[in-house]
Amino acid sequence: MKNKQQRIRRIIATALLAIGSLVACGQDCERLTDGQYLFKYKAKDHKKADFILVITGSQFTIIKDGREEQRGEIKWWSDNCMFKIYSDDKALNNLDSLNTAEKILVRTSISYGGSCYELIGRRKFRLTYCGNLHITIGEGRIRKKR
Repeated sequence: MKNKQQRIRRIIATALLAIGSLVACGQDCERLTDGQYLFKYKAKDHKKADFILVITGSQFTIIKDGREEQRGEIKWWSDNCMFKIYSDDKALNNLDSLNTAEKILVRTSISYGGSCYELIGRRKFRLTYCGNLHITIGEGRIRKKR
């Protein structure tokens, strides 16, 4: 039963990604080139803090408050409008240490395929779920540094 539910979720997520990619085809997007980019969120939220994304080829580093927070690989959708970051940190969240609301958010994120960044034009971004592009988690502006 559990395997069947997982297969159905994967099929739905794949279909939603395909639809989202088709919708995004008309956008004017360019892949972010190597360099440093400031991601500045519109709304200030305790869960989302502005950060610097350093891109070197297919690798990334996230810097928050002047400290390196995360490293890993960046993967782009074929239309160059969306990307997902895969962290080298493989540590799973300890769900037992989270409160009920946090557990629901973590499980929702996992079931929707995690979060992806969608580029809007050349200077804006939208953080969304990879498997449900209609849900906006956050949005803001991108500025290339140096």
